[in-house]
Amino acid sequence: MNGGEDRFSVLGPVRAWHGGTEVGLGSPQQRVVVAVLLLRAPHPVPAEELVEAVWGEDPPRSAVNQLRIYAHRLRRARARAAAPGTAPLIESAGSGYRLPLPPGALDATAFETAVATAHRLRRAEPQRAVAELEEALALWRGTALGDLPGDWAQAQRTRLEQARLDAVEARLRLRLELGRDEGAAAALAALAAGHPLDERFPELLMLALYRSGRQASALEVYARTRTLLSRELGVDPGPELRRMHQRILHADGGLLDAGGPEDRAAGAAATTPGGRPGPAEGRPSPAAAASATAPALPVPAQLPFDLPVFSGRHRELAELTALAEEGRAARAGTVLCVVAGSAGVGKTTFAVHAAHRLAAHYPDGRIHLDLHGFDGQESPLSPRRALRAVLDAFGVAADRVPGDLDAQAALYRSLLADRRVLLLLDNARDARQVRPLLPSAPGSLVLVTSRNQLSGLIVRDGARPLRLEALTGTEARALLVRRLGTARVDADPEATAAVVARGAGLPLALALIAARAAARRLASLAPIATELRELPTMLDALSDTDTSLDMRSVISWSYEALPPGTARMFRLFSLTPAPGCDPAALAALAALPVAAVRPLLAELAGAHLLDEPEPGRHTAHDLLREYAAEQLAAHEGEPERTAAFRRLLAHYLGTAYTAARTVAVNLPALSLHPEAAGAPVGDVGDVGDPRRAAAWLARECEALLGLVERAGATPGCERQTWQLAWSLMDHLQRAGRWDDQMAIQRTALAAALRSADRTGQAHAHRDLARACTQAGRLDEATGHLQRALGAFEELGDLTGQARSHGNLALVLTRRGEHAKALPHVHRAVELFEAAGDVLGQASALNNLGWTYANTGGPREALRYCRQALELLQDAGDRVAEAATWDSLGYIHHGLGDLSEAVRCYHRALALDRALGDGFNEAETLTHLGETRAAMGDEAGAREAWRRAVGLFDELDPGAAARVRERIAALGPVPAAVAAARTG
Repeated sequence: MNGGEDRFSVLGPVRAWHGGTEVGLGSPQQRVVVAVLLLRAPHPVPAEELVEAVWGEDPPRSAVNQLRIYAHRLRRARARAAAPGTAPLIESAGSGYRLPLPPGALDATAFETAVATAHRLRRAEPQRAVAELEEALALWRGTALGDLPGDWAQAQRTRLEQARLDAVEARLRLRLELGRDEGAAAALAALAAGHPLDERFPELLMLALYRSGRQASALEVYARTRTLLSRELGVDPGPELRRMHQRILHADGGLLDAGGPEDRAAGAAATTPGGRPGPAEGRPSPAAAASATAPALPVPAQLPFDLPVFSGRHRELAELTALAEEGRAARAGTVLCVVAGSAGVGKTTFAVHAAHRLAAHYPDGRIHLDLHGFDGQESPLSPRRALRAVLDAFGVAADRVPGDLDAQAALYRSLLADRRVLLLLDNARDARQVRPLLPSAPGSLVLVTSRNQLSGLIVRDGARPLRLEALTGTEARALLVRRLGTARVDADPEATAAVVARGAGLPLALALIAARAAARRLASLAPIATELRELPTMLDALSDTDTSLDMRSVISWSYEALPPGTARMFRLFSLTPAPGCDPAALAALAALPVAAVRPLLAELAGAHLLDEPEPGRHTAHDLLREYAAEQLAAHEGEPERTAAFRRLLAHYLGTAYTAARTVAVNLPALSLHPEAAGAPVGDVGDVGDPRRAAAWLARECEALLGLVERAGATPGCERQTWQLAWSLMDHLQRAGRWDDQMAIQRTALAAALRSADRTGQAHAHRDLARACTQAGRLDEATGHLQRALGAFEELGDLTGQARSHGNLALVLTRRGEHAKALPHVHRAVELFEAAGDVLGQASALNNLGWTYANTGGPREALRYCRQALELLQDAGDRVAEAATWDSLGYIHHGLGDLSEAVRCYHRALALDRALGDGFNEAETLTHLGETRAAMGDEAGAREAWRRAVGLFDELDPGAAARVRERIAALGPVPAAVAAARTG
């Protein structure tokens, strides 16, 4: 153990210390969380794995919330023992948690390190190897995880206990080799009695008894063991035990010479410190090493054909290769890897290719079993049939196979106990189908492919997950090149790009497309790309008479395995925006509580029918969406589909409206569509949390833009259309997305005109004018503003009139006609005051001050902006407050008070950054640079303009170019400054 602050123990009851103080770990469930994080450290553990470890396969609905409570309690318990400012014990990591461990802080890790050191030293320094093993075993303080409940804890106890027994056996074997036999017989007798089916201990007990002159007792041990194995498992003793029996029967003198070369050659060189056959170098396979009375078993080589045009997956292959190498080096148990992913992503092809690359390291057999977990033709393979298939492959006679499943599994494990095999278990449905097929001895590799996550294998059996994602564009193109050649792929780059996009990154889809191109001897992919565009769905393009290659059939096998409620959720998902959505939106779509939707989403993610690229955000590739849409049309009528879409739209409108008015508190209230007014609002925080609301708008912006277009094309959703566009306007303004603004406002205006909604027309005209103004289309903006003003006057909407006058003033200001703008701004102030709109009045006063600053009236400008600031600081409108500080900076610059101008600009910048308002931050940085330049601070001006360019490059390239011209006008960077930057 380390001498640092934190120490943990799992080799006994689970305990933790900080310094010299023990940290209370709370309830048994809370300690399970700690144990999982410790044994998976330093890797993060997803919440679903922790839930299964704590509660098994039937967790409470509050499981995830309960995990948060446990994590909070554990952090608090550690904080009580730690100094202030100490980093937390448990860190959040995505949807789960991780526990960073300093070296040597966990006794299980220290145990494994000492055992590995002993294995490394056993030949060159056996005395030191014994000492390392004794030190490792001294770390145990009872039954591992002895105070924890549940299946996960039991599985880990079994694994850790096996590692302890391996270390005990290695220590005793080394002691016998060194001639230190005192007490060995008694210890081995106890071990053999406690583990009667583990042949290592009878073998060593026989040697110890023989050396002490008790040949008959040694032979009795063999007879008892053979009878027990025959009765319990229906098998004979293994080759090592039979070999020891033969040597004792023949009074082999080499057994009496602990240090003799014959014994070393016969025993030590043939075993690792754990007593199992060692690396392949210099030794025959276990079957060849058996005596003449035990004929060698066949070595199955069943791997399917390796695809010669396999391409890509370099990262995944490297990860799997490293995992296999790590397992062979540590010899700590079978390496188990679950290769998971959605239908058509290439799991089997990858696993077969990887198995062929690794096959040479598993000389005792390469087994392939198709478990038919997801198969439209055959039912899933039962564990009994799967075990029988493996036993048949190894030549076990039918009359030796017991009828009981547990006895079959025991025979299977005994058969593979001293063999290094590779098992490829393809297309598994669940962990129960796989678990009986796992060998218990170290040195083997099991690859499992599945459309499900098989979290049970990960949590209970220590499997390592390897998720296959859709291919990137580069990888997809490389796949086409391998199948069709560079000439055809490069002949029409645009067509190739279209094919890659339509293939959704799925190797099966791309392979079907490539096969079609190859069969028709096409010179380029242009005809294929045209066909894909013309077909109603991509699934029609990927049909095939072989159902195992037909994309629709392949997806259906996953879909048809879903429970009814989960299948309905998948169908409804086809209505969601393409960028994906969160559980709150999906709950609205399905008319269910969020708590009821989360398990359905977890099940769909586990089946790889949905992705969760970031915690709480769910997506699906286009082919899955197409299939879901087909199933939705088949199961739900048009009224049900429309009702579901309206629920989704109501959720997004209600949430976007709330978020918009949280960020920009001066926005007027709308009479929201009744469906949206009554819909649950998503997670945008409270009214006083504009940062969270702005983050929601940024995250959902693409989805909202798409929804405006879809709503605009849906009869009966005209009001929702213009109100959703209205809710997006200020966010798009801050992001500088003028094209998107104009597009959705044109859709909003068309919807309002179609429904003769005068209020919607007024808002859409005004918001479209705002977008046109920012895009420099001033004549068009003026026309829309005049129509907006007329509509607001007709409606008697004073606030709408005031805002339209303010926008007209901005258009005139952009034309350089500041004097003509003044009457409009004065009128805006009067109208806001008449309407009792304090926030609108404050913003108008700021605009009035800005306009006076540009007409040569700096004193009036200062007075009006100060009035605005007084109103805003009390009202809490930080957007308008930032704009007012920027105006004050501009005014003070004009008055020659440059230091005060800098101070005002910094106040504006702090507010802009807090709001995430990149566009206005860039504007203020531009003004700050001008003031710095006027002060003679060339370096400060250059730095402000450089930062402005960094923001404008993304938001307004034209503005970025203008600021670059100002930087260029300063001349080259002084040599000293350049050296400091590069040094």
